[in-house]
Amino acid sequence: MSRKKKDWKTEKDRVLSMSLEERRKEYRRSEYVPLDQINTWKQSQSTEVTEEEEGKDLLRDKVSLYKGDITILEVDAIVNAANSSLLGGGGVDGCIHKAAGSCLYEECITLKGCETGNAKITCGYDLPAKYVIHTVGPVARGHVGETETKDLTACYQNSLELVKGFGLRSVAFPCISTGIYGFPNEPAANIALETVKSWVKENHDKIERVIFCVFLEADYRIYKEKILQVFQDNDVTTEEDTEDGQKTEGTSPSKESRSKNQSEDRHDDDELDPPKEDADNHTAMEQDNLDSQTGEAEEKKADEKSENKEMEDATGEAEEKKADEKSENKEMEKDATEINAKVESLEGSDPTETDSTPSKDPVDKKE
Repeated sequence: MSRKKKDWKTEKDRVLSMSLEERRKEYRRSEYVPLDQINTWKQSQSTEVTEEEEGKDLLRDKVSLYKGDITILEVDAIVNAANSSLLGGGGVDGCIHKAAGSCLYEECITLKGCETGNAKITCGYDLPAKYVIHTVGPVARGHVGETETKDLTACYQNSLELVKGFGLRSVAFPCISTGIYGFPNEPAANIALETVKSWVKENHDKIERVIFCVFLEADYRIYKEKILQVFQDNDVTTEEDTEDGQKTEGTSPSKESRSKNQSEDRHDDDELDPPKEDADNHTAMEQDNLDSQTGEAEEKKADEKSENKEMEDATGEAEEKKADEKSENKEMEKDATEINAKVESLEGSDPTETDSTPSKDPVDKKE
């Protein structure tokens, strides 16, 4: 007996109205990882909180690095690195569709695709995540230009705006476009971290956690190194702190403060405009350097000229030697000619003939 096909709209309403405990009973997989079991970046570093950081809303409290399967994360939303059809594919896209069940596919049909850089949201259905945010990354194939960078940045920005728009507090991102779309891993990580940091600083009160979920060891190493650089600072400045700072800047400074500021201004002016004597010394040093460089150039030119002359002399000597050899050969040929002529002359003047010396002009003798 075949199972009756679920209506995605009915199923969506039912799932989104359930409590967390009720939903856990219906997860397609028994394995799941709650948010409180995922360390923040600050917790994973095991660094002591300084007095200056005490009580402040740190960026490191807002982000996590997790290596593993994104489909088992029990968060408000996971992001799917989808293709433009939104109907499933390879990699993380196929894994999410498989884990969420057929209703995800049915709802995605109604979305009628998605353009590169944009994002759309659906229910998570059988996933531990309540929602799935589908975004389409750029096809880079190893090339990272202005368009690819802009589109990948938009993927993170638009996904985070959906998080804020739906009142969600936690979201997990996979590595977008680094699979078959060929976006290089390191530039992709830089874009992900910098974009999330910028958004969290502006929306710190709207988000509890952003998780960078990586699957490959290579990506884990890249993110671990770069997250240290990007999120090593800084407390998140609240709007109240900003307003207080503006008020403080707008108040009239005390007499002592004015005097100190004037002194600092004079000091700054001194740094910007050095004394005439220093300027003259600096100019003289520059002139000396220029003269030194000019002298070196002329010396180098003279050396090159000397080398060229030596080469010309060597060439002349070689040609002279060649001419001498030619003259000697000519004299030897002349001597040889004279010797041959002399030999022939001697042979012609010999009156005696022998058996071994045949006559040049033999004559038949009469008996």
